Amino acid sequence: MAKKVERTRNAGTWTQAEFDSRIISALRQISQWWKPKQQCLRKARVSKGIYVCQQCKQRVPSTISGVYKTGKKKGKPRKIKNIVADHINPVVDPNVGRRSWDEYIDRMFIETGWQAICKPCHDTKTAEERKTAKKRRENESN
Repeated sequence: MAKKVERTRNAGTWTQAEFDSRIISALRQISQWWKPKQQCLRKARVSKGIYVCQQCKQRVPSTISGVYKTGKKKGKPRKIKNIVADHINPVVDPNVGRRSWDEYIDRMFIETGWQAICKPCHDTKTAEERKTAKKRRENESN
């Protein structure tokens, strides 16, 4: 039987995980206006709609065609962002995990340490970080 998780946040309506998720989502939304992040993308732009990925050094379009994977629009065409401003050093170190909100915010809103990378490179980097974090969590639980 699944263990019942206590709802200790927001007048007993959110779990700690829900609370953390909403805070992270709000911080990510605010970070879209962070000038160093915007400048990173501006520097990677070589012409209208074309950017250079700092990992694979390829010229890539800013968007690519895709389809919605879920919801009412499933299967319908959409544009997918193909270049992102990424932290060179992850906001949450996959070898350590999140230690405090202060550290999380400090690492998210850095002045330097940004790279413009294409979606395939970003997906690969993120998958490696998630794999490392998963191994760390498994080791911690044993």
